Parts: sequence; structure tokens; C-alpha cells
Amino acid sequence: MIKEVAFTAYPAKNVGALRRWYEEKLGIAFGEPLLENGVEQYNEAKVGSSYFSVMTSEWIGREPGSASGIVFEVDDIDKTVADLRGKGLEVEDPYATPVCKVASLNDLEGNKVSLHQVTVPH
Repeated sequence: MIKEVAFTAYPAKNVGALRRWYEEKLGIAFGEPLLENGVEQYNEAKVGSSYFSVMTSEWIGREPGSASGIVFEVDDIDKTVADLRGKGLEVEDPYATPVCKVASLNDLEGNKVSLHQVTVPH
């Protein structure tokens, strides 16, 4: 029935500003925006085999700051956390589980973003 994740969407008051935050802070490359009356309403970035998108809170039906499900895979979580802190972001210290390390931060709109590094393939 379900064969893969099509996309994950995060709500924003200002889609353009949130998109730029993800581009500048996390290095995510977005495509062309969907505009209405000259205002960016939606944009998406291919991440691996899926898409991560930002859209207006009106379209998604959720308030900015209410999202928390995205977890981005990284090669070296300790280096990534240090790089993000160097850009002025508050990132929690990575914590270890039996198979991975995880750290989280909030995006420009207050949505929770997590970083993940596999330490034991499974």
C-alpha cells in the first residue's frame, strides 16, 4: 500500500524567509518557489530520495513552530553541530543511543529539526 515518503512539510508564516534559513544554515538546496500574488507559498528540496518542503501555515493547517518530525541524516554529527553553532545557532549536545547519535535545534519559525548519525548500521 504505502511505498515511500513523498514529502515532509513544515509550516511557515514567511515561506521565503524560512527557505532561506534552511539554505543558509543547513545548506539545503530548494527548487523554484510556488508563488501566489508574488509571494512564496511553497517550496521543496530533494533530500535523498524524498522531499522536504516549507509551506504557508494556512496551506498545511498547522501553526509555525508546531512541526517536529524531520530528522536529517549527517555524516559527522559532532562536526555538523559545531558548524551550526559557529553560525550562531543553538543546538543541543548530541546524545547517543545504541545505534545512533541525535541532536536537535529549532528553525527560524520555531519548528524542531533533528540531526541523526548512524553509529551501528541496522
